[in-house]
Amino acid sequence: MKRLCAIFVFAAIFLSLAAIGCSDRNQADTNASGPDTVRPDTDMLGATIYMYDRQYVTAEIRAERIRKFESVDSTMGYQLDIDMYDTTGHIVSSLVSDSGLIREQTEDLHAYGDVVVVTEDSSKLFTDSLYFDPKTNLIHTDEYVKITREADTLTGWGLEADRQLRHLKILRQVSGSLDQNKPEDEL
Repeated sequence: MKRLCAIFVFAAIFLSLAAIGCSDRNQADTNASGPDTVRPDTDMLGATIYMYDRQYVTAEIRAERIRKFESVDSTMGYQLDIDMYDTTGHIVSSLVSDSGLIREQTEDLHAYGDVVVVTEDSSKLFTDSLYFDPKTNLIHTDEYVKITREADTLTGWGLEADRQLRHLKILRQVSGSLDQNKPEDEL
């Protein structure tokens, strides 16, 4: 009988410790998704966002998935396909990337992963990430860049350029090749 009581007491202690251990683990899980964790307000598949400057559309952003975090003014887009417009409504450049971050209040756009920009004259920019500053209307990156225009190719590190890639500045380690058969005024 004494042995049965000892087993019963041991089992009761073991079950009490197991219950306390489980409740602590559940409490830790609750804290991980508590008020410090930012959850998306909206999670959409196959969505489109339009950016405006007054009444003009400046960009149409299409994404396979969009997660909007209103409390921190952040919208994450995945598999982005973006058209950028001038004030007459013509597409001046298009951008594709793996993902991006949009700040809707300031219209800042950060694109990440296999970023490709194609302009209306078929110039192309290839890089790993870039930032579009709507205040200056310029594209910036500190990453490696490759720019192609017809038979011309420029490469280097860092870039500042307009959305049409007509006026650009490669910041470091510039290299390239230019078509020698072009008239001098086209170089």
